[in-house]
Amino acid sequence: MYTPSDDEVRFIAAYMNEAHPEVVREIADAHGIEAGAIEVCGMTDTELLLQVQTEDGSALRPVPWPAPLRRREDIRLFLEEMQEDARFKSP
Repeated sequence: MYTPSDDEVRFIAAYMNEAHPEVVREIADAHGIEAGAIEVCGMTDTELLLQVQTEDGSALRPVPWPAPLRRREDIRLFLEEMQEDARFKSP
């Protein structure tokens, strides 16, 4: 399995939150996560971690990767796969 470094996590989270917030929202929606604000805040070898803001405050919500990460390149591939799956699942 592959565990992203802290620097990789910060870079990818910042990129997704700034350049592709709609993708983050689509992935969250597809996993039943309802919130006002949603951001990528971390990742492990098995989960994408989202920080969500709700009326009750802030919470961390894990979203499983399609499979455990085996290499750095899986992150981009899985994010694309999760976005595509989310778009097909949306009404």
